[in-house]
Amino acid sequence: MAYQTHDLTKTSYCQSLLPINKANNDLSAFPINMLPEEMQIKILSHLQTDDMVRCESVCKKWQTGIESWASRPPLGYTPQPKKPLYFMFNSEVPYATYAYNSDKEKWIPFDIPNSDETESPTPQLETTFFSQYTLYISASRGLVCFMETRTQDKCYVFNPILKNRIKLLPKAPGDIADYCAVTLSTDVGSRQYVVAMVKSYHVESIIKNHIQFYVDIHLYKSETSSWVNFHTEKLVGWHGGDSDSCVICKDGLYVVANFPYVAGGTKPIHEIVAYDLSQTRQSQKKSPARTKVTIPCALTCVRLQNLDGKLIMVGGIPKKGTMTLDTVAIWELCGKNLKEITRAPDDVISRFREKFDPTFIASGCGDIVFIQSYNSRALISYDTRKNVWKIVSKTPFPVLDDNSHYFGGFCFEPLLDIVP
Repeated sequence: MAYQTHDLTKTSYCQSLLPINKANNDLSAFPINMLPEEMQIKILSHLQTDDMVRCESVCKKWQTGIESWASRPPLGYTPQPKKPLYFMFNSEVPYATYAYNSDKEKWIPFDIPNSDETESPTPQLETTFFSQYTLYISASRGLVCFMETRTQDKCYVFNPILKNRIKLLPKAPGDIADYCAVTLSTDVGSRQYVVAMVKSYHVESIIKNHIQFYVDIHLYKSETSSWVNFHTEKLVGWHGGDSDSCVICKDGLYVVANFPYVAGGTKPIHEIVAYDLSQTRQSQKKSPARTKVTIPCALTCVRLQNLDGKLIMVGGIPKKGTMTLDTVAIWELCGKNLKEITRAPDDVISRFREKFDPTFIASGCGDIVFIQSYNSRALISYDTRKNVWKIVSKTPFPVLDDNSHYFGGFCFEPLLDIVP
């Protein structure tokens, strides 16, 4: 007896699942509906990410089934790592959002749910959140965390594939700070996550020409659904919590501290402060263990990433005596020291040197780090396992002049088996 087989990794298979009887839209006409529901969802779970996104839109039953399976995966199920997606948005064209599929090396249309639960989830409003490009964004495994910069108290965690989100309650503590950063750490095994928020407040100094900042670190744990004040300290001359310059890696919170740049200087203007998150505080007066990591050279900006338990630093190397970007380098923390592992080759960085600001976006997971310009669609990637730099094709945004627009983005792992 001959059996007909289908390749689940091809989009054409999704097309074979469409209704045969389109006239009356009879769901029994779906060949896959002849199978038990549990088997249907198991088959769908093996599809590639962009095919899964399409299948979620087929009918309410599939969408509900996939979300139900994600919240209660089968006993003994081990999530398989998938190549990351890179989501890019444009401040002037909020209705056009795309994700780069690093597995198929192509861009696909991709929507993110609106940040405000009170707003209507219509297509016109779904992506207006990204017209407000001042966002603190952090991703870890299959979850992404957003915080609005205008209030610094509205924080959301969601799964971009399942398009479900929660608003962290109570609101994030503290007043509006001069500098703020958030980072998310997800444990796929326990399906729990931690959000760390670092705020720096400028205060007057009694010492002339000295700049002082109070740094507050707050942690949100999903298992307790509450915020706690982890640590508060005063920094002289330095401030922490600038944009996306902090990350949780293993049992440590790593925060980039910044020092005002002096023109013509060659000394490092950044350092990394590491806090031990595993330490149990016996009293409110006891501070967590704290160490410093020296950054080996002056950099235009510093971005930290957690790639499967490895702390990776992406930095912009300036031209001599200036803060104009020359190239991009990547370091790995080995013990207490940073070891440079690569620099972007000239044939990669030369095409984007003029389009990249001294500061840029860096986001990654798995083996891949993406580096994106703020003012253009310029995007490059580095595969740490293959040691390969790559120029990513431009997104199909309907814009003519890249330099007149703001672009943002982040990298995340497409996982179905974790919900906020």
